[in-house]
Amino acid sequence: MKQFGFYTIKTEFFDKVNDPYLKDNKGETRPHYYCFEDLQTGIYWMIPLSSRIEKYQKIIKKRTDTKKSCDILHITKLDNGRNSVFLIQDMFPITPQYIAREYTVAGKHLILTSEREIKEINRKAHKVMSMIKRGVKFTPTQVDVNSILAKLCKN
Repeated sequence: MKQFGFYTIKTEFFDKVNDPYLKDNKGETRPHYYCFEDLQTGIYWMIPLSSRIEKYQKIIKKRTDTKKSCDILHITKLDNGRNSVFLIQDMFPITPQYIAREYTVAGKHLILTSEREIKEINRKAHKVMSMIKRGVKFTPTQVDVNSILAKLCKN
C-alpha cells in the first residue's frame, strides 16, 4: 500500500468488526485515505471521505464560531479536482488483508500529493487518534476504535 493513497475496504471487514457507526462502505466504492501505519502492530489507520461538503462546512463553522478547534474534519481539493471531506473523527484501524483495492479515477490510483495537506491531515489525525485512545468522544455515533483494535490484534 502507498501511504497517502486512497483505497476501498472489503465488506468482510465491516461484517467482522460489526461496528454500527462505521461509515457505510457503499458496496466497496467509498474511498478511504491511508493516513499512516503503526509500525509496532502493522495496523493501518484509514480515514473515510465524504463528498457532502456543505454539511461539514456547517459543522466546521459552528465549531469555529464557538472558538472550538476543528481537528475532526478536513476539507480539501483532491488531485482529481474534486473537493472532499476527510472524516477524521471517523478514522479507524485496519489490517492489509481487508483492503479491497486501490481507489482509482480514470484508471489511475488516487494519491494525495500536496505536502501541505498531508502534513495538516496527519497532524489532525494523530491528535484525534490520541484523544480517541484516551476515551474522548467527538460524536454520539463514534466508531469504537478500541474494540476494533482488539479484534484485529486477536488475528
